[in-house]
Amino acid sequence: MIFHERFRQGMLRGLAGALLLAMLACRAHADGAAVWAISGEKNTVYLAGSVHALPRENSGIPPELDLAYRAADALVMEVDLDDMNPLEAVQFIAAKGTLPADKTLADVMGAEDYADVSSLAASVDLPEMAIARLEPWAAAMVLTQFALAKRGYDPQLGIEMQLADRARADGKQIEGLESIIDQLGIFDARSPGEQSEFLRDAVKDVPKLDEDLGRLIRAWRSGDLRALEREMQAERARAPGLYDELLGNRNRKWLPQIEALLDDDRNYLIVVGTLHFVGGDGLLALLRKSGHEPTALASGSRDSGD
Repeated sequence: MIFHERFRQGMLRGLAGALLLAMLACRAHADGAAVWAISGEKNTVYLAGSVHALPRENSGIPPELDLAYRAADALVMEVDLDDMNPLEAVQFIAAKGTLPADKTLADVMGAEDYADVSSLAASVDLPEMAIARLEPWAAAMVLTQFALAKRGYDPQLGIEMQLADRARADGKQIEGLESIIDQLGIFDARSPGEQSEFLRDAVKDVPKLDEDLGRLIRAWRSGDLRALEREMQAERARAPGLYDELLGNRNRKWLPQIEALLDDDRNYLIVVGTLHFVGGDGLLALLRKSGHEPTALASGSRDSGD
């Protein structure tokens, strides 16, 4: 059936690697790409901000990130893309993101708001039946993924997917900080009112994807942390609970895992969404509070891993 096939394609295409980008896209979102190094006793841990989906014409790996990758013995990402089964996301949506049999998304959103949702779905070639029974958070995710794909933003060209493919070819170990279910569970745990507002914002903001993502990519490529922090703070004001869960709380959960890598004798490259590094709850601030000194990596830097 077209419903199941298109739904599956949309989820596999997007949820495998573009979760945070989708959230940012449907809400708003030292020179050089944002890459840092922390020295352990016997190793170096590199930290790099990423964009999870990119258009082909802007999909090149920045030189600072390439340098860190070549120096690393293992790759660590938000999710282990090497071992992840994308069908887990589809199964989670079916189990947790689907409304009861006696309810539809139109019932939850109201006729006027649902008409806007339906219109947006048609504009991105998403069959209405694919979202008609979804909870608002899941509908927002699927709509945004289809919108990203229609505008040429491909998770396969995102930084994580590119580096994961390269690591497999080079025989480098790939690890993850959490699971795709951990990520999706953050959205599923929001109240019905928060979920509905999330979907309304998606409907308003998806038409501005090119402008908003263009701004995000430019700030990422130039390592403009102040621009990224301004973006994050402005959007956090709209949904502080969700942003704290997606950014600050996850950063605090990741911190012990990152610090544990500094006791290893291998070099690691940790790649997570760029906005995880900015703000008082960002990874850079948390690492400094914990006694570490992340140093910005310049494209001309050299290290023992080259």
